Formats: sequence, structure tokens, C-alpha cells
Amino acid sequence: MNKNWKIPLAYIILALCFSCKDENKSKIEESSVFKIHSNEDSLNSRNNKFADYPIDEIHSNFKTSYKDSLDLLRFWRKSAFSTLDTINADFSNLKIKKLLSDYSDGDKGITVGRIYTSPDNLFKIVVGRGESCGAYCNPYWVSEIVFANGQIINDLNFKDVENIYLMPDGKYLIKEKSFGRPAAVYSETTTSATLISLESNKINYHRFDYNYPKYNEIQNDSIYNPSGKLSLSQEHFIETAQYLTFNNSSKKLSYGYATDFYYCCQIDSVYAYTGEFEYKNGGFVHLTEQKKFIEVD
Repeated sequence: MNKNWKIPLAYIILALCFSCKDENKSKIEESSVFKIHSNEDSLNSRNNKFADYPIDEIHSNFKTSYKDSLDLLRFWRKSAFSTLDTINADFSNLKIKKLLSDYSDGDKGITVGRIYTSPDNLFKIVVGRGESCGAYCNPYWVSEIVFANGQIINDLNFKDVENIYLMPDGKYLIKEKSFGRPAAVYSETTTSATLISLESNKINYHRFDYNYPKYNEIQNDSIYNPSGKLSLSQEHFIETAQYLTFNNSSKKLSYGYATDFYYCCQIDSVYAYTGEFEYKNGGFVHLTEQKKFIEVD
């Protein structure tokens, strides 16, 4: 065989290989709002994630795809650009993280991401949790809904989503959890539930009518609680079990939490509450609640 024609053949094979890589790269760029401009953002083919993927933890109720990773990356960069008050698609993820870390106070960027899909796969809820520091640090959340047709609704009030339930009439119950430090002297965890329906890719919120044992005039006011979310908080030093559980068969939502009135109202008492809602006629009806005095050290 003549060796002279082997050299052109080798060039042809190499050209085909590079053209395939270029085609795959263009597909990646088209899938994301922000194009990848740096080798620092190159793909790691072993774990199908970016080499400098900026989110430390990802939680989901399904096996996430490569596009889901891109959606989370787009979401992270959008949030970071908002914090930095700039929009520069040429910034690599590492550069953005460095700029965020240089803040002595303020937002440090999202480190925990969640992407949860509805049972009927009509939408996904994307949530990012970061940390904001001033006199002391507190978590913050940003969230959005991504519909199956690609439409996005921003600036929602979801926290750490734990589950999404499809109700018999097509509404969705979203169960969440969060935590924070509302005052320098104590911190608390919160279990929450939000009931929504969708109409032409718009979100309608349906209120939980619940008489909170504290801050009743605020938390039942739609001005301060526009989503009508059920939010039950418990201080960190109270050891009573805290829970919010939905039974998909009976359509009942059970809860338990305890609260201390000393810091908010200067009343030296701690009470534990347990109760239950039932889903009827398109909403959650409050059935029962028991109140019990408990002692704490």
C-alpha cells in the first residue's frame, strides 16, 4: 500500500472528529442562556457536570439530566449577576465566585440548588439557597418555575422544596422547609406548605386559613403573606418533634410544632401544637388543633 495517501486520510479523520466536537459545543451553547467562553467551564465527561460547577449541593426528586444542570447553572449565574449588579457572560464561574467571596458583607451566592418536578411533569421548581451576612449571617432563597414549554416565572417565594403533590382537582401542594436566625439570641426552623394552581402558565395561590398563635395580625394578612403559605416555626432550643406530613391517600395534612412567646411578646410560656387539615372542595380545611404547655430548660 502506498504510504503517500495515508497522510491525507489521517487529516480527513481528524477533521471529522473536530467537526463533531464543534457541533456538540454549539448545541451546549444553544441550551443555555449564558454561553460558555472559558476552558475553566469545560465539561467533565465522566460525571456530566462542568469542571468548575459552582453549586456544592443539588437535591431533586428525580434523576437530573444534563439540561437540568444547565438550567441550574443559568439560574446560579443570573442570581450572581443580580447580586454583583452586572451582566457579563464572559465571566467564568470561578471568577464570579471570587467576586462574590470578596464581599465583606452581603450575599455570598447560591451554594445549594434544588430542582423538583411536578408529578405530571408540567413544570419544575428551581430553588437556590445562599447566605447573606451582616451583623450575623442568614440564609436566603431565590426560586423560579420552569414550564415544559420553556416559559419561566421568576421571583417566587419557595424555600427548600421537599415534595410536590398533585391534588384531585389539578392543584399542587408544595411542601417546603427552611431555617433562619430572626434575632441574635435564637434561631428557628420552619415547615411550610403552599397550595397553587396554574392557569395559562400563571400561578394562582390558595390561602391556608390558620390562626397562628403569634403574630396573628401579620401572618393572616395577605399584604404580608401574599402566597397564603402555611408556615410553622419552632425555636432551636425546643426539643418537641416538629413535622408537617401529607397523606396522599386520605388527603390530610398533619402538623406538629412548638413556639416560645418570650422573645416576641415577653410572655414566659412555651406551647406545643398538633393538628390536621383535610383537602375538601379545592382547599385545606382546618379540622383540629391541640395545645399543650411544655417545660424547657
